[in-house]
Amino acid sequence: MQKVNVSNQYAPNSVTSRKDFADFNTPVIESALQHVSLDKLSVRTGNSDGLIFCELPVTGLLVLRAQNDKSALQRALSSTLGLDLPETLQCTFNTATSPSQSVCVRWVAPDEWMLSCAVGDAFDIETRLRAEINDASVAIVNVTGGYTTLRLSGVHANDVLKKSTAYDVHPSNFTAGKVVNTVFAKAQVTLRCIDTNDYEILVRRSFADYLWHWIQVASTEYGLSIDVAAT
Repeated sequence: MQKVNVSNQYAPNSVTSRKDFADFNTPVIESALQHVSLDKLSVRTGNSDGLIFCELPVTGLLVLRAQNDKSALQRALSSTLGLDLPETLQCTFNTATSPSQSVCVRWVAPDEWMLSCAVGDAFDIETRLRAEINDASVAIVNVTGGYTTLRLSGVHANDVLKKSTAYDVHPSNFTAGKVVNTVFAKAQVTLRCIDTNDYEILVRRSFADYLWHWIQVASTEYGLSIDVAAT
């Protein structure tokens, strides 16, 4: 099997989220809804706890694929990050593997998983996993920047989900740690239950504006407030 070199697209100091670096040679990486100015809107939307909307900073994302060599991927995750491959419709995470953000591995399909981490850690994790996997038939693809991560919380977060997806999101079925690939409005998303009335949506960057407008309408009767994530 031919080895593939690790892309240095997100290597240390190759990109930054700090706007004050924009005049230098380091490209500035921005979230999909950066142009919406959620920080300014948060001041105008009040403090309703009906639905709290937040777009997380750009997150490091690695797609992991292994059909016949799952054991090799499992060993690499265990030795590198102290994580197991999650069971079907589940996730595993470790808050101690990164100083800036927990690492989470989501089940996506029988031979596919999605790993998220702080954007500054993605290159290092990808490099370490590849070194551990060696010649095993495992694919690792860095899709950082191709997605955005949204978070919905508040007392009516589950009600907004019920309006938006055909999947059974009743708290008795959609419990903490569960992950599903489903349709939210008309967008394909990976939906994770973090806790009661606290949900994470991974969606392709090109659908971010569409989901943002949908959520505004879907939450009208409950009240919407915006939380600004720390960078």
